[in-house]
Amino acid sequence: MELTNEQLQQVEAYLDKKNFNYIDLKIEILDHMISDIESFVNKDYSFEEAFKITILKWDKHFENTASFYFGLMYHEPSILIKNASKIFKPFYFLYLTAYFLPIVIFTNFSIVFSKSNTVFLNQLFFATSIICLIYLLYIIINNIRTKIKTTYSYVLKTQYVSTVFLILPLFMGNLFNDDGSFIPFLIGFQSAGFTVTLICHYFYKKHKETINKYKIL
Repeated sequence: MELTNEQLQQVEAYLDKKNFNYIDLKIEILDHMISDIESFVNKDYSFEEAFKITILKWDKHFENTASFYFGLMYHEPSILIKNASKIFKPFYFLYLTAYFLPIVIFTNFSIVFSKSNTVFLNQLFFATSIICLIYLLYIIINNIRTKIKTTYSYVLKTQYVSTVFLILPLFMGNLFNDDGSFIPFLIGFQSAGFTVTLICHYFYKKHKETINKYKIL
């Protein structure tokens, strides 16, 4: 038995009451809830009974929680956190690798550059960092301004603080020791900064694709 338009509106009102506006998950959850209610109605439950049972089932998925991958400051419904964590997990480990691998390498293997090369590399890293920082700020501003939320826009929001990986090396102004070798922790920050730019680019692109998928302007 298919639900009537009025009954469908009641299910949608439940999600609106939860203030759950992540469009990709909202549509998926709505489909699951409708399917659950219809299965109970087909077993001779009334719509009201089926709706109450379904709400009890789904309420736990809207309890606020946090994730190790995003930090305790980002509390959202558990169903969003679970989905976002699954998507972000491989990027989190890429993030860690990009930071720690250069530190390990340049702590254990000293590569010395000439004075002219250190000047050139500092300028190259400085220019690239400025470009990456400008692009990240562009993504951040557009993500804040958009009225449409997706799982990908949530992941982007959790990465705003990562601009520090680009800002600190710029603030320091020099990635090299006096002998021409890399300062390990700064080159780690630089590597992580470039990596987070690529990660944010990926999630911003996926956010826009999701909006287009559901034909939301």
